[in-house]
Parts: sequence; structure tokens; C-alpha cells
Amino acid sequence: MYARIALGNVRRSIRDFGIYFLTLVLGVAVYYAFNSVTQQSAVLRLSGNMRTLVQELGTIIRGVSIFVAVLLAFLVLFGNRFLIRRRKREFAIYLTLGMDRRHVSGIVAMESLAVGAGALVVGLAVGVLLSQALLYATARLFNTHVTGFGLMFSGQACAYTVMSFAIIFLVVGALNVLEVSRFRLIDLMNADRKGEKSLVRNLPLSVALFVVSLALIGVAYHELRVNGMYAIDWRFNLATALVSVGTFLLFFSVSGFLLRLGQSARGFYLRGLNMFALRQLSSRVNSAWVSISIVCAALFLAITSTCGGFAIVSSINQSVSAITHYDVSVAMYSTAQTSHASDADDVSGSGKEALLKASVPDWDSLVADSARIDLYQDPSMRLNLKTLRGDTGVELPDSFAKYTNGLDKVPIYVVSLSQYNATLALRGDKPATLKANEALVTTDMNNMVSFWQRVALKREGFDFLGTALRLRARSTTMEYQNSVNTSVGTIVVPDAALESKRAQLEPRSSLLNVKAAGSRAEARLYKEVVKAHQPGLLFAAESKSAAKEEVVGLTAIVGYLALYIGFVLFVSCAAILAIQQLSDVAESAPRYRVLFDLGAERSMVNHAILAQIATYFLFPLVVALAHSYVALGVLGGVIKSLGVLDFLRPLGVTMAIVLVLYGGYFLLTYGMARGVIGEKVRRRE
Repeated sequence: MYARIALGNVRRSIRDFGIYFLTLVLGVAVYYAFNSVTQQSAVLRLSGNMRTLVQELGTIIRGVSIFVAVLLAFLVLFGNRFLIRRRKREFAIYLTLGMDRRHVSGIVAMESLAVGAGALVVGLAVGVLLSQALLYATARLFNTHVTGFGLMFSGQACAYTVMSFAIIFLVVGALNVLEVSRFRLIDLMNADRKGEKSLVRNLPLSVALFVVSLALIGVAYHELRVNGMYAIDWRFNLATALVSVGTFLLFFSVSGFLLRLGQSARGFYLRGLNMFALRQLSSRVNSAWVSISIVCAALFLAITSTCGGFAIVSSINQSVSAITHYDVSVAMYSTAQTSHASDADDVSGSGKEALLKASVPDWDSLVADSARIDLYQDPSMRLNLKTLRGDTGVELPDSFAKYTNGLDKVPIYVVSLSQYNATLALRGDKPATLKANEALVTTDMNNMVSFWQRVALKREGFDFLGTALRLRARSTTMEYQNSVNTSVGTIVVPDAALESKRAQLEPRSSLLNVKAAGSRAEARLYKEVVKAHQPGLLFAAESKSAAKEEVVGLTAIVGYLALYIGFVLFVSCAAILAIQQLSDVAESAPRYRVLFDLGAERSMVNHAILAQIATYFLFPLVVALAHSYVALGVLGGVIKSLGVLDFLRPLGVTMAIVLVLYGGYFLLTYGMARGVIGEKVRRRE
């Protein structure tokens, strides 16, 4: 009998469970789809390295899924609490008719499990379809294709999803039973008659707290802009604490004078049903300012992680195309065994190149062309960023200015013009020209270009071991290719200037960039270079294919995590606000009936509902957007130091997600709220 009552309640209350059920379905679907990534490597034709990258991606996603599961558990608990609160009168009727608390708690537990089981089944079905889209996205990302057509089902992901949500539903069901068992009959009977209590009645105090909240947020913005995100130190922690306290205080204080603020604008307050809508909104903010603050913080994390993650992906993708000019790049370092050798050829660039060629079988047949560049360093270590900043007075970018104690450890290498031009010719670029008293500085870090340009404008020029050379700045790369730009600056000097100072310089390393004789030759050459070894000499190689694979793995991890976390956070925030508003509208149904009895038109009531829900959804979103604007501006400096900064497309993707998920929940909430009021009115009639 009790099972029939529980299932009947679920069928009759399908409108009440609608938002909650939809959220559970989306949560289960996304949870399954992303946890099925590990099994995708078995379907796709991936190389060994690519398959390893997919496995690593799956491991990271499973770790993040623990955080996602905790987040969804809080969401399920929150939704259940609001649904139970809405049904207090129903529980009172059960108790009045003679049903004991144990049976009422059992009904609630069965309802929760029924909704959860239904959401789990539907969510897994949707998740299988969603995982197919994710499969094709992975195939495109890893430059492969799906063989044939068929639904991929991951038993491991299914078991993981069922186990996680079963634990969530059981824990939440137990908490629901505990909460229902504590209800008193008198409280249940009078639940609809209890109004919301204002938390801050004193208007001057509310305004003062509002000003303090804005001041705290302003100080946090300033600290974040000044300190940046280059180090998680006490300043960063201070900014985080201040913006958190300021946000909570903002919503707390607004709840105390929102109604007074609306009443001060008499023309607005007395127009239509604005008086009623504003009182409804003020009552809800008064009681739910804590949850609204948490939603604001979660929206900030969702926007920042999604937009920032996609911006990092875009930056790395654009950077790798700019730095993978050569099929194979080899960095050759002398060890202690050769650094003190009597034979200079042992440590010269030509000596290192000869050792490498001797170590690689069929070098001449595998290599179409090559260019070596020797990197020299001042043995006194005077040629570094710290000394250069002190001599010129030009400040470094924030990414380096934060680490003043280590600037003397950041070397600036010197190379010859002829070797630099040979490297440019290898990738099809025009050669550079220098006068006898000129030097050219190159860097592949965008945020260092302006620094070198300001240094180049200095009248005294650049002191190269006692010789004054005028600097010219250029943004380019010729170094050992990597997925992230790393050359803070390399100075190109005329061959004559370098030859005259060669005895005072120490060759630190040599870079050999190679054009292979075909794609197969590239793979074999890279394999042979990796195996190459000579006593006293270290080889470190990177191929264009390996660099691109590294970037694919990195962008897949960052992009998938940004989408995964952002999706769950957006859905969770929108669902919390939707459940709150639907619960409030249902509880306020008698008030809306009074409006109709007084002659209010349905269009006016609908407009009042729309204004209330829209303000409730927009309020935390606007504050979160303000926080995200500052955070993403600071994050842009970090991304710019890694490569190309492009926020336009990531921002467009993020806003599209906000419109689809957050906006979709808003429209669905408004439509369901109108239906609830219409149903109550029809019952009254």
C-alpha cells in the first residue's frame, strides 16, 4: 500500500519533480559520458602514444568525478529538502489520518528512490548517446576516425555511474527520512502561514554593510590585479578571502534594503504588480541569501574555468603551429666529462654535431637539410634579466617581476648572425641583416616583446662584454621546439663581434634543427636520435609529430575538464535557483489567487512572475560575471606568456553554454511557474 502511495505521489507530482528529475538525468548523462573516455581508445585507431594519452585523460576525469559526485550529492540533497518543505501540508494530512512517522518516512524514502532510479535509467540512456558525440569529438581531436557505426557502451563507466549515484541516493534518502521524522504536526499544519523573516531590519546598517562589501570586493580586485596569478601566495589567498566575504556580505546586506530601495522609486513601485513582485523577491532573498551567494561563487568558477580553459587550449593550439618549424630538433649538451676537456673540438658545436651524426645510422639518407646554432653564455653570468633590468631601468612583465630573487638565474644566450640566418632559411624565412654596431634580440614569449622593445630604445644600447651594441627587438623562435613558448630572449650579434669575444664566452649548448627526407624518415630519424648516445654528451630530441601529440594530449585534458566541470556547475546553479523559485511560487499560490480575486489580469500576473524569476536568476549571474571579468583579465596575462592570447572564441563558447543551460533553466522555470499558478486558479474556480 505504501509503495502504491509513493508511486502515485510521484505520478501526481510530476510537475514538482520535473526540474529535479531533469537535473538528475543531465547529471547522470554527463557523468557517464565523460567517464567513458577511457574505453574510447579501444574503439578509435590510435597509436600507442595516443592511446596512453587517452588513458591518462580517463584517469584524470575519474579523479575529477569524485568532486563532481560530491557536488551532485549536495544538489540532490538541496532539491529533496525543497520538495519536502513544499509538501509539509501533505505530510500533516497523513499524520492526521493516523499514519505514523515511520510510514511517512518510508513513503518519502520510496519516492526519492523511485525518482532516483528513473533518473538513473533515463540518464544512462542519454549518456550513451552523449558519449557517442564525445567519441567523435575525441576522434577529431586525435586526428583519427571511428571505424563503422555502432553505439559504444562502457560497462566500466556504467558501473562507476550506478555505484556513485546509488550511494548518493541512499545517503540523501536516509537524510530525508531523518528530517521527516523530526517534523511536529503543529508545524506541518501551519507551514503555509509562516512568512519569511527579514534578517536585517535596520536600513542604515544594511546600507553600511553594502558599502563595506563593495570595499572588500574592490580591495580584492586590486590585490588580484597587482599580484596576478603567477604565484599562490598570501596576497592571492587574501584576495580570495576578501572577495568571498565581500560577496556573502553583498547579498546579506541587499536582502535588508532591497524592498526599501524599490519603495523609494514610487513610479516604479506603484506600476502594475511591481509592488507584489518586489515583496516576493525581497522575501526570497531574505531567506535564501546564503544559497544565492554560493550559487554566485559556483557561477564564477564555472565561467572562469570554462572560458579560461578554452582560452588556454586556443593559446596552445596557436602556439604549437608557430613553433613546430622543423621535423626534428636536437638539443646537445656537454657534460662535466667534456666541459673540462683539453680538445676544444670536443665541446664545440661542430664537435657535438659530428658525434650525433656518427651515432645515427643512415644520417645522410634520412636528413634533407639541417642547421646548427650554438648558444653562448657569459661565464660571469652578468648577462641575465636581473642585470639588464638594473642597467636599463626597464621593468619586466609581471610574470617575471614577481620573482626578483631568481632573475639572475634566467640566462640570455648569444648566437651568431650566420647561424641564425641559416636557421631562418631552413624554415623559409628571410635572413636578418645587422650593422657592425647592432644586435638583434629574439623571443617567442609575447609578453617579453614589449620589454625588449623598451630596452632597445635605451640610448646607451646593449653592453656586450665591453662593446656597445644597439638592440633591435623581434618576435620569433629558433629554439628547441616545445608545446609552450619558453625563450625569454636570445641575442643575435654579428659574426665578427662574436669571434672577437669567443675566448670569454662559454658554449652552453647547441641546437640542431633538421628537415627530414619524408614523413617516414622523420619517424625513423627521431627514433634513432633518441637512442643515440656518446660518452660525455647528452642528446634531447623533439619531433614535430611528438610535439603535436603532446599538445593534443594537453588540450584534450584541459578542454574536457573545462567542459565537464563547467557543465556540471552551470546545471547545478540553475537547478538550485529553479527549485527555489518553483517552491516559492507554489507556496505563494494563495497570494496569487487573491490577485485574481481583486481583478488582476493573467498577463499582469505572468509579467510579475517573469520579473521575479528573471531578477532572481540575473542577480547572482551579474555579480559572478564581474568577478570573472577581473579574474579572466589577470589570467590573460598568464596565458599571454604561454603563447597567443585569444579570448574571443572561448568567451563565445562560454556565453553559448550560459544561454543554453542557464537560460534554458530560466525559461523552463518561468513556464512551469505559470503552469503552477494557472492550475491553482483553475482548482479555485
